Formats: sequence, structure tokens, C-alpha cells
Amino acid sequence: MKGIRASVVAAFILFVFLGTSLAQEEKKEKQKEKAKRTAEVEAVVSGVGQRTITYQVERKGKVREEVVGVDDQTYIERISRDKITLKHLKEGDKVYLRYEQDSYTPAQSVQVIGKGAVKKAGGED
Repeated sequence: MKGIRASVVAAFILFVFLGTSLAQEEKKEKQKEKAKRTAEVEAVVSGVGQRTITYQVERKGKVREEVVGVDDQTYIERISRDKITLKHLKEGDKVYLRYEQDSYTPAQSVQVIGKGAVKKAGGED
């Protein structure tokens, strides 16, 4: 009787440990997938809204204009590590954006790194 009870307890403990390790593997895979979707872009601000930033980025030889959302969780700072707010951003600020691609979630961080020139979108300059 004691032998059966000991083997059942051992099997239960083994099952719990295997389940925990499989859950940790899945969590690591999800983190890797999320890290792949995060984009880091150097761009020039072309417009600032109440909760959005319109920016220009050069891709495939053309200037593209894109929009990214901003909320209270978005960390906005200058290169000197001074924390600022959305209303301090101006057209022509060169920024380093970090956000999730292909989703409607707001940007994770915006760092102003200098001044840039706003170009005509879609054209080759």
C-alpha cells in the first residue's frame, strides 16, 4: 500500500514539474515573438495631435508618412534624459520611436535626438 502511495505521489510531483516547465517555455516563446514585432525607427516629426504623432521615415528611397499613438504610458524624453510631454514635441524634431508593429497599441517610447528636415511625403528628394 505504501509503495503505491509513494509511486502516486512521485508521479504527481513529476507531472507538476513537467507542467511548470512547459508553461515557462511557452512564456519564453511569447516574449520572443513580442520582441520581434517591436520596431525601432529613427524619424522626423511632421505633426503632433492630441494623442498621436505623425512622422516621416525614409524607406525604399521614398519618404513615407506614418502615424503612431501616444498615451500616458508612453515615455517621452530628450536626448539629455529630460522627461517631456507630448505638447513639447514640435514639427521637425528628429526622434527615435519604439512601438509594436502591426498593432493599434501606443508607442512605448519617444526620444528626441535633434532636428531634422520635413520633406514632401511620397516624393524622392
